[in-house]
Amino acid sequence: MPIVNHIFEPKRLYLVWHHSGDNSPRHRRIVGELYRDGESASFRYLKQSDDYRLAVEEGFIGFPAFTVHSNEPFKNAIDVFSKRLPPQKRADFGKYLSQYGLPDNFEGTTLALLGYTGARLASDSFELCADYSDMEAPADLVLEVAGAQYYLSLNSLPVEGDRVDFKFEPHNVHDCNAIAIIWQDTKIGYISKSVAPGLSTTIKTMQVNGFILKTSLRQERIQVMVLAECRKI
Repeated sequence: MPIVNHIFEPKRLYLVWHHSGDNSPRHRRIVGELYRDGESASFRYLKQSDDYRLAVEEGFIGFPAFTVHSNEPFKNAIDVFSKRLPPQKRADFGKYLSQYGLPDNFEGTTLALLGYTGARLASDSFELCADYSDMEAPADLVLEVAGAQYYLSLNSLPVEGDRVDFKFEPHNVHDCNAIAIIWQDTKIGYISKSVAPGLSTTIKTMQVNGFILKTSLRQERIQVMVLAECRKI
């Protein structure tokens, strides 16, 4: 199984929100950021962004732990998000790490762990995504293939270790920053719109080798995870 050997330590994680209703659009909107602030991390809403405005129009009312009525950053916010992770003392915590290609002896910070796992809960519509815009090699990233359910069927799925490539689609009518993920000369989805802009420079300036980390069904949707090994050219 491919595994993360070089941990990426982000300076910032984006809080991403999407609709939870079955009949609502699956747009992923960046509504806030969790960023390094001295020895801790602070959180703030990105109220001036287009994504935040669109999210509000689509029903976003805030992250439960932080009121949207304050314009001040929320200090020491890392503990709030770390509660979305399983306790590290659990006997099966190593199994949890392995789902994301992380080693049992993971030595990264809590911020890094949140970035690799997304800190998703089945009970809400939030996840965390790392900002890759200032990444330095070597680093191994774990990326979920967005839209895999629209390109793959249960009768034709990639398997662990298969090679994938990344292809820019500057003329994509939905997103000029779109980066398609290619398996056996076939598109199987995209890098999430939330992280594609920050990852573009990495793909253009580094040697990036992609491999299928795992394929599974999550909430009746095909889920594909990719390991991207980023190295200096």
